[in-house]
Amino acid sequence: VGCHTGDILKTLLRFAPNGQHYCFEPIPHLYEELTKSFPDNCHFYKLGLSDQVGTASFNYVVTNPAYSGFRPREYARNYEQEQKISVTTDLLDNIIPADVKIDFIKIDVDGAEFEVFKGAKQTIIRNKPVIVLEHGKGAADYYDTHPQDIYQFLVRECGMHISLLSNYLNGNPPLTEADLIKQFEQRLNYYFIAYPR
Repeated sequence: VGCHTGDILKTLLRFAPNGQHYCFEPIPHLYEELTKSFPDNCHFYKLGLSDQVGTASFNYVVTNPAYSGFRPREYARNYEQEQKISVTTDLLDNIIPADVKIDFIKIDVDGAEFEVFKGAKQTIIRNKPVIVLEHGKGAADYYDTHPQDIYQFLVRECGMHISLLSNYLNGNPPLTEADLIKQFEQRLNYYFIAYPR
């Protein structure tokens, strides 16, 4: 979710070359390039995933497309050029058929991750996939999203754990809600992993 130029998709294909990969990218020229560059088991959608069906204004950062999103966010440079475009929005729950098993989800949507989660709730509860996500100050707070929201949704509503990638790989305990808040507020990390209990 937020396929961009497909760098993460290339890695996924190395480890799951025969899997079915569902890829979402709302920026038109990036979407077009993706459809030309990957095999047939990669299914591309020119959509901004959300918790709403329709169209929405999208802030395309021309000088640094990786910063693009439904809302402007904090930028590392103060001279980024922005352009408003209209994108189609939909829910992941509406795209993925109920009989398709989803094992892994990557979400990098520059602050809109909570909206993506809300639109993917049934898919997450049904499949309990491993989820790698970005969630950080300077992006999520522009959507009035707080780490408490993410923790409540993933842990209490979907029955997942949430952790740092390094902790997960080393078999350390998951984060508490207070841990996640500290990571967010102190800008210690913005990459996290959610996984089944």
